[in-house]
Amino acid sequence: MKKIKKTIIVLLAIVVSIALFSCNSGPKARIIELENKGTSMGVSTPEWIKLYTEYGISRVQSLNDFKDKYCVIGEESGVNRQFVVAWADNFSAQQRIGAMLRTNIASEYQARVQGAAQSQGGASSTAAAGASSGEFNQEIDSIISSIINVSYSGAVREADWWSLRRRYDPDLEDTYSDEYTAYVLYSIPKGEFNRQVAMALETAVSADSALYDITIDMARQILQNGLNDWGN
Repeated sequence: MKKIKKTIIVLLAIVVSIALFSCNSGPKARIIELENKGTSMGVSTPEWIKLYTEYGISRVQSLNDFKDKYCVIGEESGVNRQFVVAWADNFSAQQRIGAMLRTNIASEYQARVQGAAQSQGGASSTAAAGASSGEFNQEIDSIISSIINVSYSGAVREADWWSLRRRYDPDLEDTYSDEYTAYVLYSIPKGEFNRQVAMALETAVSADSALYDITIDMARQILQNGLNDWGN
């Protein structure tokens, strides 16, 4: 009986493996680039575009040109080239910076508040962490809103690019869709930006706030180490 059960388990494992392989090895859409900003001028696609489209902004950040800078990249797609090019021409780094700050700082607040609650110990430490984070959510949102509404200076427009790609339907032969995508790259000096964000944090929290110590420590950490998770 044990031998039969073992055989059944092995067979089930094989079936599951085949099913997973079938799901992961389905047909993939074929994508080709028809033209881009440099086509008519014979200019090759810049390295930052290759890295961004393949790996994301963190790889662009690793380029020597941006060793002491933060990178900000805006992206927009559409079926009309004039639309995406006009979008790129009018793109401002401020909105993208605000979105990045909101994500990073909100995550840091939640981690620190929960950590502080759990450090109190006791069987109810997990429950206390959840309660504390919920208790401070409104104040955290208020602080973050103040931070992202600050007009940060120092952002410089480095480059822009657009590309027209054709995506073929993996299931229907000769069926495809064309789409333009525009990219805009900004950079901002790390030291200058770190100081601005740290100052924004310090001025966004009141001295009698329960989040004061956490906020001031976050500001100090940004001054010392920068925004280490920027772009991830």
